[in-house]
Amino acid sequence: MAKEINRETPIPLYYQVSQILWREIQSGVYQPGDFIPTEKELQDRFQVSRATIRQAIAELMYSGVLERHRSKGTIVTKSPFEVTLRELGSFTNEFLSQNQPLVTRILTFDFIPAPAQVASVLEVETGEKLVVMERLRSVNGDPVCVEKWYTIARNFPGINRNMFSDRGWEQSTYYVLMKNYGLKIVRAYDTVGAVALQPREAKLLKRETGTPALLRTRISYSAQDRPVIYGSGVYVIRLNFTLETSQH
Repeated sequence: MAKEINRETPIPLYYQVSQILWREIQSGVYQPGDFIPTEKELQDRFQVSRATIRQAIAELMYSGVLERHRSKGTIVTKSPFEVTLRELGSFTNEFLSQNQPLVTRILTFDFIPAPAQVASVLEVETGEKLVVMERLRSVNGDPVCVEKWYTIARNFPGINRNMFSDRGWEQSTYYVLMKNYGLKIVRAYDTVGAVALQPREAKLLKRETGTPALLRTRISYSAQDRPVIYGSGVYVIRLNFTLETSQH
């Protein structure tokens, strides 16, 4: 139904559609091997364009959740890909697993009222108390990333910057929140694009202003399928994203 779509939020319509379909697949509305509704049926249901529906389906196909069968339709895969915690913690894991010296410097750690856009992503009211942390991450002494993430303060009573280390696994947000609060992240949605470094970022990363960089935003979901962390990072290195398959 069209009311399932929130047209007031900055979250793209195609992503909202893909998440609704994903939840229905998880809950068993569509079983492995089942055909999902046609593009026209989904257009009518959500009252969005055909391009939006195609982008939503493409998102789920890219994640390994759906397969398109020419002239037949689109089905739920028998062995959908799932991102494991190992890959979800990919930045810290990518370097520590290769014994590369990753160091993280906390630039800011604050509690703030949620801005409208972040509140929408985390599905809380504007003004809700959030934790926000900005960090500079370096490999072999070379700064490679400036990242900032937000989470909901009431979910993590007593959280403070001393829980996070500049070295080892305590650099990992997922690890720290799992260790101290039992949080289990089961999936994440990444958006990646090209940007030019702004003056402050360039200074921190020791590059020229305007240097091409990679912007990655990520929404991380708990086992209850609730968005719990919203983060973004500007990278001056190439990131490799790996998906691991699991049988169901």
